[in-house]
This record gives sequence, structure tokens and C-alpha cells, in this order.
Amino acid sequence: MERAEAENPSVAIEAVQDHLPALYFVFGRIRTEELASEVGREWDFLFHDEKEKVLKAITDTEKEHPDIFQRGHRRMLRKLLQQGIGYHHAGISPILKNLVERLYENRLLWVLFCTETFAAGVNFPAATTLFHSCRKWDGKEFRTLMNREFFQMAGRAGRRGFDRVGHVYIKIDEKFAEQTGFFDEGEVESVYGRLAISPNTVLSLLKWKTDEEIDRFLTQNFSAYQERRAEREIMGLLDSINQQYEQVKGYFCEQQGHPSCPLQRRKLIREQKRLRSSKYKNRPGSRERVDEIRNILAGQQTQRCLHEVCADARDEIEALGYQRAGLMGQVNAIKQQSEKYIYEYRAVKSVLERLGYIKEREFFPRGNFALELHVQEILVTELAFSGMLEDLPPEEVAGILAGVDYIPGRREFVPAPPYDPTPVHELREQLLEAEVPPNFVVWSGTPGFVAHAWYTGKSIDYLLENTSLQEGDIVSIIRRLIDLLRQIDDASHNNPHLRERVREIRRVIDRDEVAVVF
Repeated sequence: MERAEAENPSVAIEAVQDHLPALYFVFGRIRTEELASEVGREWDFLFHDEKEKVLKAITDTEKEHPDIFQRGHRRMLRKLLQQGIGYHHAGISPILKNLVERLYENRLLWVLFCTETFAAGVNFPAATTLFHSCRKWDGKEFRTLMNREFFQMAGRAGRRGFDRVGHVYIKIDEKFAEQTGFFDEGEVESVYGRLAISPNTVLSLLKWKTDEEIDRFLTQNFSAYQERRAEREIMGLLDSINQQYEQVKGYFCEQQGHPSCPLQRRKLIREQKRLRSSKYKNRPGSRERVDEIRNILAGQQTQRCLHEVCADARDEIEALGYQRAGLMGQVNAIKQQSEKYIYEYRAVKSVLERLGYIKEREFFPRGNFALELHVQEILVTELAFSGMLEDLPPEEVAGILAGVDYIPGRREFVPAPPYDPTPVHELREQLLEAEVPPNFVVWSGTPGFVAHAWYTGKSIDYLLENTSLQEGDIVSIIRRLIDLLRQIDDASHNNPHLRERVREIRRVIDRDEVAVVF
């Protein structure tokens, strides 16, 4: 691994120009576009025949989507692609993502500025990876990359059959050099499974599994397996510590703790001094204890021995005790986690019974409906059974459903939807008062404007002009809505009117750039 210091990306590209293509990881969508534009002002990596291939790919895309490069900074991207430079992040449209990925795969992009999503599940290697920063916003705070995150991205460096080695460069900020991570592949954090006990999980288990199978599922899943393995490793460490403990105890003689032991005498003398201090001397019993210690010390002679060995052994035993306490704490935490799956299952089942979805293994209409859902099952079921999805205008239904399981970004600006969201807020409050866990009623009114506008025929351009969202965000909102409508369609087999309603809403919004192709 090499560390390259650069004031701008062009300097970094110049340093690695003999090791291209390069993935330049940046933790910010807008910044990927800005840095790509900066490099585009100074570099052009393509020969004439390569430019023709890129232009053909661009024009073929434009034939199917004539306005694809007319929005925002997309014209700049069109120009950059013809210079062998690109950018890739969640905010660009799926059509442009696909084009960028195809050009990179065909070795027509030599520098690609991208966010970490490009390293997750997309197998596009490079000769070099560069990091503009080693810090990222994780939704709560800015922090240094974990070893696992860093090597997931850095691991893209080195193409099988092309590069003998891969090159990784980190841009160091002179002002905050200490904030740059210096990563160790030997300390990559473990990936732990986490079983999520959702209402659908409980309903599916009750519908299709016996009690024995449910118990096995909760206690022998991958997460529980990892926890049992971790417990075995910790117990092995505890055995080793206990053996050391017994070995160290052998250094003590039979006078240990006796007033004749030099270490015990020192302990008594320290206690005596403390009790004579101004802080303790007037406390009840202090004077009596001082006299008692004086008599003990006077009545015993100090034993001659190598008490330094005992002192070292005592310190080692104390250290082993701290280690043992820490490991025992980990064992208790693991046992509690293993029991947590069973507790969560029972807690969710209790909620479903209280709401009238099930009774033991008997399913009621709400339970059968929720069984077909895979996101915010309780909230969506209650929206359906409240009549809102059938009684409200379809554009309002689209807006309401778009907010299911949506968490707004910290810098998102979206106008309020042109309808009253109060009924949804009231429904959520009723569910929370019924002790439904907050994570089962996640809803936001933020995407309502987007879905409502899209249903009523507004374009992507209109949404880009009136919100701070990027094209990829808008497509994601509508596609998530389409998927939820499909789930409600499957769940509504006993309600033809609702089924027809959601199918019509889906037909209207499944169009143009957001169309879902199977």
C-alpha cells in the first residue's frame, strides 16, 4: 500500500497514470461529480477509435431515452465519458449507471469516481484504487473507515490476468493527518449475522413450521451458530486463564495473608496511615481499628522471604482476575443474545395476538393479509383495513404508501404533499399506544410529494426542479412503491376492490424512467 499526498485529483491521477484504470472512492455524491469534472479539465485518456465506441454507446442510450443527458450536470457526464472519465453513485439514474458500468467493463473508462456502493456486489476490478478520504458519514457521525470497509474497496485493485500487483493510494489531509486510517488486513472486523424477528417472520413460522422447527430455527440459525462458536472460543480462553491462575498461586507460601507476611504487613501499614489521615480519623471506629492494627503488627515478627516474587505474583493474579471478569461478561452477553431471539419471537407474537392478527396458530383476516407483506407489515395492514387505501384518491394513496419504511436524509428538501397526512399520523399514534414497537410503524410524509406528482403525470425534470433529490433517489422511491403495491396485490386476494385499486395505481406509476422490467 502506498500513501499519495495530493491537493487535487489531477495530481493523484498523474502519480498513478502508469497504473490505470483506477477507481477513485469518494464519500459524497456531489463530490464525485466535482472531482470528475476537475480531472476532465486536464485529462483525456481515449484514442480516436475508443471515443467512437463510447459515442456509439451514448447515442444508442439516447435513442431509447432522448432526454437522458439533458438534466442537471448530465451534459458534463456525456463529455467526460468521451474522455474516458466517469462517475457512479446512487443519485444517478439506473440508465446512466448501466451505461457507466458497461463502458467501464469494456475498458473505455480509465478513471471512475465512485462512492462505496460501487464496491458492494459489483465485480469491476481496477489496476489502482484511490481514496479521497478515509472518513465517512454513517448516518449518525463522521468516522474513520473500518478495516472491513476499507479492504472491501481497496480489494478492487489488481485485475486477474492483467496486473501482477494492485496499487492502493490514500490522499492524506495535511491538517488532519491523524484522521487517515492506517489499515491492517489482519484486523478485519468479523461479519456477524443478525436474525431480524419481524411480524412476517413470526407469521410465516406459525403458518408453516411445527413448534419444534420454530425452536430449532430460533436457536440454530447462523447468528446463534456464530454466538455458540464465540462462546466456545471465550471458554477456551477462560480455561487458559484459570490454568495460569493456579500456576501463579503456587508462588505464594503458607504465610500468605498472615501478619508475618511482608506484603500483608505493608497492607496493614497503608490502612493504618489512611485511618490516621484527616479525612478518616474522626470517623466512628477509625481509632479502634488503628489500635487493633498496632497490636497485630507488634505481636508478629516479619518473616524473611523473597516477597518480591509474591508481589509480582499478586499483580499477575489481579491482572488475570480483570481478564477473567471481562471474558465472563462476554459469555453472559452471548447467552443473553441467544435467548433474545426467543424473547423477540414471543414479544412480536404477543403484539400480533393483541392486535387480532392471530390467536395461537389460528389466523384471522389481518394475519393472512400481513403474511404476504415483507415491509412494515403491521402498518401496511392497518392502512388497508382502515379503508384509507380504498377511500382516498389514488394519487393520495400513492403518496401515503411511498412513505412506508422511508427515512429522510439529513439534507433532503421535499415540499409538503398536497393532501392532509393527518389520518396516517393518527393511525401511527394509535398503534404506538397499543404498544406496537416503533420500528414496526416507520413512515414519513417526505416522499408523498414525489409519488403524488409522479402519479399525476409530472416528469423527472419537474421533481428535480422542485426537490433536492437526485434522479436515482426519485427512481428508488417510485420503484419501492411499485414493489409495495405488488405485495399488497398479493395480500388482497380476498378483497377484489382493493386489489383492482392497487393494480391501477401501479399501472399508472410504472412508466418512463422508473419502469420495472422483469
